Amino acid sequence: MSIRERLYPQEQELSVLVRHCSDARYVWNLALEQRNSWRRRRSLPIPKMLELAKVRKLTWLKEGSSTIQQQALRDLDRAFWNWWKRPDHFGHPIWRRAGINEGFVIRDLSIRRLNRKWGQVFIPKCGWVKFRVTREWRDIQTASSARVTKDRAGRWC
Repeated sequence: MSIRERLYPQEQELSVLVRHCSDARYVWNLALEQRNSWRRRRSLPIPKMLELAKVRKLTWLKEGSSTIQQQALRDLDRAFWNWWKRPDHFGHPIWRRAGINEGFVIRDLSIRRLNRKWGQVFIPKCGWVKFRVTREWRDIQTASSARVTKDRAGRWC
């Protein structure tokens, strides 16, 4: 079950959230480019997560969170799997663009309740970020992962 809660990050946390979004978008687009070139040539192996470790050593990605970057690759794999399995229902994975559907996924979700209306979620390399509790707490506790998104109005959910 998907639950949507509104995040209220502090000023110092905003830059980390934006950084996570750009890292996830960069890794997604890089892997998508490799997959598209693999389809044309068929001689190269399909890119794996092991290659992310090599890219992280050589580029600025080493400053970001590896778990968020790895999840972006998992998301792309799932998108391709859905497309191959049901091409009539799912479209081919597309490029992610800045400012449109910005977001990243947190695995191994850690949350805690502050009071009746507020809770906190742990975001890697950012720390605890407050969110507004609008659902039953037991529904929020059962989630194992969360997608953090920024809409065009600048709100974080």
